[in-house]
Amino acid sequence: MALIEWSDALLIGVEEVDRQHRHLVEILNRLHEAMQTGGKSRDVVRVMQDVVRYTKYHFETEERYMAAAGYPELAAHRLKHRAMVAKVGAFSEEVLSGKSTVTMRLMTFLKEWLSRHILETDKRFGEYMARKYAA
Repeated sequence: MALIEWSDALLIGVEEVDRQHRHLVEILNRLHEAMQTGGKSRDVVRVMQDVVRYTKYHFETEERYMAAAGYPELAAHRLKHRAMVAKVGAFSEEVLSGKSTVTMRLMTFLKEWLSRHILETDKRFGEYMARKYAA
């Protein structure tokens, strides 16, 4: 069973960002599956590294779109991104060092953060873009 089911409710209306959100959901579902099936430690670590790497890439993409559009909430959005990167990076370091394992608590945190971030924060950006570029 997937941790996060993709639905159109997660679309914000910016094609590249939506595509990346879908990919983030897929990566989190892979991490969840690796954790549930008792995957090899190195496989779980590899997927966790994918989460960190792709999250950074995705946030850079979002911020680039926001800067180009003159999005007034960019600074606040960027702070949320930085906090998430720091938190995921810390989780990842704990897993890599063997101090921690990927737990349901971590998976629930990632799911809730991503869902809330998309449905609240990113949706506002999508609405801004729709208004800005409406014909």
